[in-house]
Amino acid sequence: MRLLILIMLLVSHGILSAATSEQKDLENWQYRWGDSPFVDGKPVWTMPDQESHADWQSIPKPTYPPDRQGQENIWYRTTLPDINLIDPVVFISSIDLIAEVYLDQQLIYRFGEFDAEGKGEYAGWPWHIIGLPDDFAGRTLYFRVYSDYTDIGLWGEKKLLERSAALLNILNNSHSDLVISAFFFFIALIAFAFSAMRGDNREFIYLGLFSLASAGNLLGESQALQLLIYAPLAKTYLAAISYFSIPIFIALILNYWLAVQSGKLMLRIAQMHMLYVVLCLVLTLFGAWHLAHFYPIFDMLFVITLVIMLWFCIRHFTVMNTEQRLVMGAFGLYAIFFLIDMIIAHGFVPWVNFPLAFGGLIFALILVVVSLRHYRQIQLALKELNVLLEQRVSERTAALQNYVLLEQQRANQLALINDFSLRLETLISRLQPSQSLQQAGNMICQELHKVFAPLQLRVSTFNEFADLSPNSVLNDKYRIEIDDLRLGKQTFITFELLDLSTETSEMRQVIEQFIFRAIDRLSVTLSGIKHREDLHIMSFEDALTGLKNRRYFDDALQRELQLAERYQQSLSLLICDIDNFKQFNDRFGHDAGDMALRIVASLMLDHFRETDIPCRYGGEEFVVLMPAAHLQDALDRANTLLEKIAAKKIVYQDKELGTLTISVGISSWDGRGDIPHQLLQNADKALYRAKQSGRNCVEVASP
Repeated sequence: MRLLILIMLLVSHGILSAATSEQKDLENWQYRWGDSPFVDGKPVWTMPDQESHADWQSIPKPTYPPDRQGQENIWYRTTLPDINLIDPVVFISSIDLIAEVYLDQQLIYRFGEFDAEGKGEYAGWPWHIIGLPDDFAGRTLYFRVYSDYTDIGLWGEKKLLERSAALLNILNNSHSDLVISAFFFFIALIAFAFSAMRGDNREFIYLGLFSLASAGNLLGESQALQLLIYAPLAKTYLAAISYFSIPIFIALILNYWLAVQSGKLMLRIAQMHMLYVVLCLVLTLFGAWHLAHFYPIFDMLFVITLVIMLWFCIRHFTVMNTEQRLVMGAFGLYAIFFLIDMIIAHGFVPWVNFPLAFGGLIFALILVVVSLRHYRQIQLALKELNVLLEQRVSERTAALQNYVLLEQQRANQLALINDFSLRLETLISRLQPSQSLQQAGNMICQELHKVFAPLQLRVSTFNEFADLSPNSVLNDKYRIEIDDLRLGKQTFITFELLDLSTETSEMRQVIEQFIFRAIDRLSVTLSGIKHREDLHIMSFEDALTGLKNRRYFDDALQRELQLAERYQQSLSLLICDIDNFKQFNDRFGHDAGDMALRIVASLMLDHFRETDIPCRYGGEEFVVLMPAAHLQDALDRANTLLEKIAAKKIVYQDKELGTLTISVGISSWDGRGDIPHQLLQNADKALYRAKQSGRNCVEVASP
């Protein structure tokens, strides 16, 4: 299930905006060079009676402290503000290079391992979520940092906020990068597909490799990747090697387009950067030098090569053709993006989240357009050559007529498959914005036959994984499968070509090969839509009613049970079910039923206390957690809620539909003795008794 976290790049900004909890930037920082002595395992600099306030200096942000003078150890501290948080954490975007975090004198977090001299090995550049106790307000937070890198300190965001809000911020920060990396992968797929269709395929191979390197760099630097697997050093290797490889493929692309003008200059630049990547891998893997030290050297080297390539492109710009000028213009824009990003990364200007990926995306897209235009010109030239060849072959002897016929059939096959491919890409582009798997499936059922026109196609199956397993026998039907995260690969759509008897065996083989490619493309697209749907289901808010959903309730129940048991305070739980809701839906329609659910949810939100937690549990069933509420409090609230709902008239499209009633089951704990962890099951049994007792009533679970 953790794979779903990585697919969160497909979640909409509307879901991410659900994080409305309070959060605050940490301010009023102080720093102190060197490393604290330790007494009984506790740092002296955190002890109020032993520290000297004169040794601590104020700093606006814990980055670029003055007067470093070769020092590799530093301490930062700040006082935590008083804000209302349920699960408080401190979020830090990045630390150079390793750190320990103390709350007063208590060690609460460690990244990397410190030796007896206060030093340690490089461990990568992840983000950090540092958990805090409930009584954090007003206490001092200390950071013990070691770095032999050019930078030392805390980078990016430094916030105090809810854990859930921190995770949502991570997803929000990673949204565009993950989408762009997915688009880079798509461009690579297109490039490699076209390279397989051409004789001289260097153009598309270089473009595909550049796109893969750009995608790898984005994934390696994406905060969301750390949610999938906590491997900071591996993540940094992915980002670094991809980043270091980008100039290799840029130089190869420029060498392809400017082979005449550049001679071997671009090729030598590519070879130099390739040697740098190999040297980086060898030295880091054998422990001779850690990866962080290669970044500033690479940036300096890359700036030099960028300047050389820019100078060369500007010098020869006037003698280039239109295609070459477009490629050089795109490269120039990308180079400017790179230079700005390096200026920000090395602290010459204040840090901002600069969209370097967009520069690479623009470069890749222009290369795609130019390459496709170039490819189209080649195809047109081939077409004209085929016509000329047919004219000449027609003048030859009858012995060559069979050869001419075979060549014509081959050309027809190529034209047909090209038409199929263009129509397939059009269909896939229309599928991408689909909001649900069902919507996408309906579109395929309606439009798939157009992809294979003039061949006759019948889509014979479209279901919700009802009967078909991956190993089921479907005779001559083709299957479009999706990757379901719970069930694995599942057949979603089946189709068949009605009549290929008039086609030759070679044509049937070509068509079948294309069908399998089309199935792969559609399966990947549908799987992405399915993952997006699953991710929406995993969100904490019910889209229909605005209440928290079952997943949120499951987490909240465990949390409230622990809090109630810790503080020995009462806890009550209500399960509410709308009576005869199926008949209401059947009678007035699902739209009216949805509106009725929203009305009930609105009444529940207005009725219960701010500390109570009403959630939609599923269908027409709701649950309410009431912390610090005794049984009588819950019973009074439930009875009043019954009256309010029974008195509320349901109006839909200016038509009164009558009223609804609910049945309620209550389970409560008075704060004494052992907490009943079957609180939910007891309330459900009480609800069942309420249903059996005639509905529109409240039943209390037995103690």
